[in-house]
Amino acid sequence: MAGVVAVGGGHGLAQALAALRSLGATPTAIVTVADDGGSSGRLRRELGIIPPGDLRMALLTLARNRPLADLMAHRFTAGELAGHALGNLVLVALAEQAGGDFLAALDGAGQLLDCAGRVLPATLAPVQLKAVVAGVQVDGQVQVATAGGRVERLWLEPGDPPACAPAVAALAAAELVVLGPGSLFTSVIATLLVPDLARALAHAPGRVILVANLATQVRETEGMNLEAHVSALLDAVPGLSLDTVLMHDGPAPQGLGRPLGTELTEVRVGTAVPADLAVRRTDGTASAIHDVGRLAAALAPFVPGAVAAEGADRAHR
Repeated sequence: MAGVVAVGGGHGLAQALAALRSLGATPTAIVTVADDGGSSGRLRRELGIIPPGDLRMALLTLARNRPLADLMAHRFTAGELAGHALGNLVLVALAEQAGGDFLAALDGAGQLLDCAGRVLPATLAPVQLKAVVAGVQVDGQVQVATAGGRVERLWLEPGDPPACAPAVAALAAAELVVLGPGSLFTSVIATLLVPDLARALAHAPGRVILVANLATQVRETEGMNLEAHVSALLDAVPGLSLDTVLMHDGPAPQGLGRPLGTELTEVRVGTAVPADLAVRRTDGTASAIHDVGRLAAALAPFVPGAVAAEGADRAHR
């Protein structure tokens, strides 16, 4: 199935990709490269490469070669390799074998993993995420995520990195674009701070859906309701029209963040679609994680040629 694009990073993007895959889609993932923490941060500092972690996670979500995916998900726990995921090191090796071509490395990994879809970086250029938070400038994705206070301004340095050309082409041909879920500023908006990607999204011919988070993220979006999340996204991408906002309407997620609610009165979107999207814990309470089956059931009406999602019946339990 062509023309389905998912934008973001981390675990939120992985949940969206898994839901789309369960509907028979072969999505293109456009992934943030602003991460500077953990294994990714070490590799980008030591080798001058784009951070591989979020790209690896997207590849493993789309992989049909599950034994290899499980192996590449392995994270070392001792010695100099402690903290590194094997998949990150494999991507570095593939890039070195391709003469530094990280796009070729991603496509090579996709072939090895037999991925049902393609994974693309927002840009192949090394970028740093910066922000003004509560009047103070902070540098780097980790610092932006943990500074606390209202994010007043967010940008990349350099400010006009070249977009990954296939990512722009994917948006230009998209029948459906799914934004989120995931960290609002450091995953979703960070991806779209690449100007040519933002322009391509604003002119994308297909439906654009925001999968809203279930709850606020500690420090990064504390005090922001659903409307504030949507407003921040629209402010960051000039000309963007959201055809649909898919929002959680069910038991309040139990955890560190606060539920976003379902009120959208001051911002303009095409349609707001409420659905119960939360994972259930063993005690029956809702968590602040999107359930893949429930998310797939909610996305199904918008996915071209969607098949019945495996396990989607869980959305009605």
